[in-house]
Amino acid sequence: KQWYQRRGSSGINAEYGSARPTPLLRLLSTSEYKVPGTKEFFDKNANLGRPMSPHLTIYKPQLTSMLSIMHRGTGVAYSAVVYGGAILTVCPGGFSSYVHLAETYAPGAGLMIAIKSVVLWPLVYHSLNGFRHLAWDMGKGFQIPVLYKSGWTMLAISLATSLILAASL
Repeated sequence: KQWYQRRGSSGINAEYGSARPTPLLRLLSTSEYKVPGTKEFFDKNANLGRPMSPHLTIYKPQLTSMLSIMHRGTGVAYSAVVYGGAILTVCPGGFSSYVHLAETYAPGAGLMIAIKSVVLWPLVYHSLNGFRHLAWDMGKGFQIPVLYKSGWTMLAISLATSLILAASL
């Protein structure tokens, strides 16, 4: 039997009836090759060309997973924008001089709207998706068709809103 077939639901190795850690827990230990046979295990898998563990390469991207990844990424991106703006306020001339400089060298209004949209979109997307998460916290919208509909709707509204805001600023 494989270790995952013997493992009990409590994480205790059911075959031995003891609290001995399963091989998975041993592999997750902090020091490398602590358990006899671990080096051979990794060498065998490397020779066979097996990956360390299944990862993003085996999963088909889905709207729900991509929106989740984008939600995290836009949170980080917008944090970088906020910190970057804060740093620009203490630079010589202040933030407004850098905005004026960007407007001076921009080759047209269309490009400035595009640049502003790229800067605004993480905030708009992250905010709208945050409302979607609040709806989930209330237990609403977990059916698969509703998840996809709200995902596409939120994505379209965030793109349109960022373009409208960029054109009006």
